[in-house]
Amino acid sequence: MHLKMGRIIKKQGVPVQIYSADSDKGTSDGGFRTPQLIAQRTPDLEAKWVLVPAGTYGAMTFQRNDGTDIDYDMELVGTKAFPENSVVIDVRTGIKYWIKHIEDLQGYSDVMIYELKASDKDEPII
Repeated sequence: MHLKMGRIIKKQGVPVQIYSADSDKGTSDGGFRTPQLIAQRTPDLEAKWVLVPAGTYGAMTFQRNDGTDIDYDMELVGTKAFPENSVVIDVRTGIKYWIKHIEDLQGYSDVMIYELKASDKDEPII
């Protein structure tokens, strides 16, 4: 059974912008990589995806079963694949998040779940 969740995600979602880590056109000088600033880029995706706090039931179950601490602040549910270290911006609040872990449920559904960590910088770089 393959669950199609794309319409629900779009209907319940909030506007987000995603800057893929793969599309960074930063420079490399002397072996050190200088990433491109977000302000100098255009988003790779502007969509309405579901953004929920990390304290959801699923996260608590994961913590209880694995005994590990939850090291992320929000979860993003979407339908397109992006790599880790991509930047997600909540358009409503302007808060920037890093994609730190990805749960790929594409074998069962059209859903990807991203675990996000809030950026401690005013202008995060990729």
